Amino acid sequence: MTPSVSNNDDLTLQAYCDGELDAAATSAFEQRLATDAALQRRRDQVMALRARLRGLSEDAPPSDLVARIKANAVAQPQRQQRWPWRAMAACLVIGILAGSTPMWLIHRDQISDQIASVIIGNHIRGALAPQSFDVASSDRHTVKPWFAARVAESPKVPDLAQAGFALVGGRIDVIGQTPVPTIVYKHAAHVVSVSALPQHEAIAADTTIAGYHLRSWRDGDFVYVAVSDIPETDLAAFERAFIAEARQL
Repeated sequence: MTPSVSNNDDLTLQAYCDGELDAAATSAFEQRLATDAALQRRRDQVMALRARLRGLSEDAPPSDLVARIKANAVAQPQRQQRWPWRAMAACLVIGILAGSTPMWLIHRDQISDQIASVIIGNHIRGALAPQSFDVASSDRHTVKPWFAARVAESPKVPDLAQAGFALVGGRIDVIGQTPVPTIVYKHAAHVVSVSALPQHEAIAADTTIAGYHLRSWRDGDFVYVAVSDIPETDLAAFERAFIAEARQL
C-alpha cells in the first residue's frame, strides 16, 4: 500500500490542474509536488481522467442508440428528458475509474516496483540496526507464535539450518499501512529477510536494486519475498530450500 493524498491536498491539486491557483500558490504547490510521490501519482490520475473525458467523441452517438431513444420517446412521451449521450458516457467513465483506479490509472508493475523498493528498504534498515529482528530465536516454534500475536495470520517459519541458513528471529515491517511479518535468517555474515505479504499483493519479478537481490514466490495464503546481498545463486538456493521445507509444515 502507498501513502494517500489528504482531502485538502486533493482540492489544491484540482485547482492546480484547473489553472486556478495564483503564481505564488502555484510555485509553492509545484515545490511540494516535486518531492511528494503520492501527490505526483494523484496528479497523474487526475490528468489521465481528464484526458479520457476529453477523448470522448463529440460526434453523434451510434445509430442503434439513436433508434432506441426515439422508440422510447414515441412509446413514453411523458417521461423526463434524457441526458445527452455524451454526458451519460462521461458519467460511466467516471464511475468505472472511481471503482477501478488501480486497474486503469496505476500500472500493476509500478505498484509492484514500489513494494519491492519498500521491502528492500526495510531489509537495509534491519541490517543497519544493532539487530535485524524484534524477537531473537532459532526456534520456529517461538517465532511463529510471536507473529501470530501481532498479525492476523502467521506465515510458515521453516528451519533451514541444514541448508546453511540459520533462523535468527523475526520482526514486523510496515508496507504502506499494513504490518507485514518478516522472518530473518543468517547465511555466513549476511542477513536474509523474508517478508510474507498477503496473497493478492502484486510484487515485482526477481530483481536487483542497489546491490540487493529480491526473489518472490507464492505459497498458501502468502507471497514470500526474500531479500539479501548474498549472490543470486545462493538466494535462489535459499528459495528452493524454503519452499521444500515449508511443504513439510
